[in-house]
Amino acid sequence: MVSASSKPATAKAARWYAAHGFPVFPIHSARQGVCSCGSSECAHPGKHPRTTHGFKDASTDAACIGSWWKQWPDANIGIPTGAASGLMVVDVDPRNGGQDSLDGLIAKYGRFPDTAEQITGGGGRHFVFRHPGIAVPKTLAPGIDLKAEGGYIVVAPSIHPSGNAYQWDGLDGAKALLRIADPPAWFLECIAATRNGAGRGSPESATDSEKIPQGKRNDTLASLAGSMRKRRMTREAIEAALLQENQRRCDPPLSEAEVRSVAASIGAYTPAGNSDTIPTTVSADDWPKLEPIHGELPPVEAFSEDLLPDSFRPLVRDVAERMQVPMDYPAIVMVLSLAGVVNRRATIQPKANDTGWVVVPNLWGGIIAPPGFLKSPVIQAATRPLNEIQSEWREEHKASLAEYGHAKEEHELKRAAWKELYKASAKKKAKAPERPEDEPEEPTLRRLIVNDATFEALHQTMNENPAGILVIRDELTGWWSQLDRAGREGERAFCLSAWNGDTGHTIDRIGRGTIHVPACCMSMLGGIQPGRLRSYLVDALEDGPSNDGLIQRFQLLVWPDTGPEWTYVDRPPDPASAERAERVFRKLVELDAENPARFRFAPDAQELFIAWYAELEAKIRGDELNPALISHLSKYRSLMPSLALLFELAERAGFVGFEDSLLAISENFVSLEHARQAAAWCEYLESHARRVYSCIVSPQLRAARELADHLKRKHIRNKDGGYDWFAARDVYVKGWSGLDTPDAVKAALAVLQDAGWVREVPGESGPFGGRPSNRYQVNPGVWV
Repeated sequence: MVSASSKPATAKAARWYAAHGFPVFPIHSARQGVCSCGSSECAHPGKHPRTTHGFKDASTDAACIGSWWKQWPDANIGIPTGAASGLMVVDVDPRNGGQDSLDGLIAKYGRFPDTAEQITGGGGRHFVFRHPGIAVPKTLAPGIDLKAEGGYIVVAPSIHPSGNAYQWDGLDGAKALLRIADPPAWFLECIAATRNGAGRGSPESATDSEKIPQGKRNDTLASLAGSMRKRRMTREAIEAALLQENQRRCDPPLSEAEVRSVAASIGAYTPAGNSDTIPTTVSADDWPKLEPIHGELPPVEAFSEDLLPDSFRPLVRDVAERMQVPMDYPAIVMVLSLAGVVNRRATIQPKANDTGWVVVPNLWGGIIAPPGFLKSPVIQAATRPLNEIQSEWREEHKASLAEYGHAKEEHELKRAAWKELYKASAKKKAKAPERPEDEPEEPTLRRLIVNDATFEALHQTMNENPAGILVIRDELTGWWSQLDRAGREGERAFCLSAWNGDTGHTIDRIGRGTIHVPACCMSMLGGIQPGRLRSYLVDALEDGPSNDGLIQRFQLLVWPDTGPEWTYVDRPPDPASAERAERVFRKLVELDAENPARFRFAPDAQELFIAWYAELEAKIRGDELNPALISHLSKYRSLMPSLALLFELAERAGFVGFEDSLLAISENFVSLEHARQAAAWCEYLESHARRVYSCIVSPQLRAARELADHLKRKHIRNKDGGYDWFAARDVYVKGWSGLDTPDAVKAALAVLQDAGWVREVPGESGPFGGRPSNRYQVNPGVWV
């Protein structure tokens, strides 16, 4: 307990309470158990008023308060409860069993909400709430008294007869009174239950007995709700109080719907007055023009299923509807799966005459979404047809290995017999026996998908699968970070060459010898969390060894908006849609990678490509784009023809005799329809790329953007339950990424102030010292 000598003069504290709207009055003090009233047998030493009319004389007038404490400089401070101050106090006296009673209530209903709490000089506790505006009994349970209309409390830094000082619990001290909470609904129910048991002679029963007749019920409840709203009670608390008053006093009671309507209409009004000098209503005319926050996420194009080949649309719709995710998610996985199936099995020559530029249609990309947005389940569902093919190949390989084992054993027996015959014929100088056939070749496992493999194992798999592979990673930024580590330069170079799809790579190892892959090729897909993407991009795209274009090779990155809409869907996957996509994949994986199908644009499609290509080059060679985005868009030179080829192949795979048509024609043509489809994809993907590279901002701007987004979405509620102002603490206690420390929030707020989103309203120190609590008003234009 704090001693008297450590507390400042009560006069200063009394002025502070009054300045913030709490009327005060002087109370007799006590020293060594003797009351300042002069009586050694005072019943309430240090707790009864000095003024003539007691707490009814309480005032906020500075002159009046000054004269009181000039006359009685050692006076304790009293604050009336009830309508005068808008306070209701739960007084817990452990000496009379109050703590046990409180523990019982907490065990049954739960803890009190965060509100002002005072440690009394006698070791008890005061929990301060907004007065609910209804009649309150004086006693709730043994050792728990309620101070409301007609009562008062002694407040810090008053001195108890024991010599201990009253003190507010918490760093904010008395300023906690400015952010008091409504009593919880269960507590109001306890009050109602206690009142129901009160006798006719109870001090509170007179109010309860005043019934509200029909014809005055709505007006009376509305008036009561208005009084509660003036005290800054929330709509929920007003509703709970009105429902109780309706049942006890309205004759007959209104319906619950009517009472809730009254509470909602009154609760919608902003209460008058102030809260620590923060205006509750602010005109938009008082604010400067709202400036956009640099680095705010730009919009992206909405996905249309017209961008997809017909064979994939049913499966994409099925996955998106069942999982309630944007269609972009399964769509991008399907296109990357298509690229992984084709890889080196077909190529396209983008220019009509330049035979030196041939594009392999392998692609890299992924889904950008926060944790919990079903990235991995979407990938698993959309790639299930590929996994079915991969499973069959494993079974075939298992059977081939068994056959190989038998053939190898037979060959070893034949060779042993041949050796014996050869030795015998050599001794006799007879004709040597015929040498047996060469040892059978061990079958290799056909691979379509690789999830996690070392650099050397990946190289070996490509050696055994010249068509290329599809790498699926749950978290792409983790893989990027691995490649950035010292000593992984060789692996990074290998992956960069594998993106080209036609570059050879040789590994020499003692013990394993030399393994050469004439053309390394892989497609890649995975998931990315926005927070990790931002952190990685800022570091990786600085000038340095990591800025070698690895990120820009992920051309199919999508970052769609995820709205609050959600519908419960419970139905089995559509087998027909999966089978349709699987038929396309099965035909394409059988194309010969040693003799890939060669494609060019049809004449009209070639004209479209030329126009599109010229527009792309003009965009890249301009000076308006971020260098990282320029590097990304430069990769679209191969992206557009790759997509056009993949869409052409997907459509043709639905025809009968697909394989024969490709083998019979030395050169195939991509139609105008699929060239247009590919160009539309590039436009769609560019909007997502602009969103991705907008992450390349300073941490302060990034945090400001995040905070601006939370303000617009009304994620930040102040202590009064509103959104028009907030304290910095209201932000960093949320633990949001980039806004989880006071310094980070302060830096973000500085940016928002410059842009006119918020403005600071300095607080002031309380009578007990401490740092001032700065708060921020929000520009109403944020929600326009």
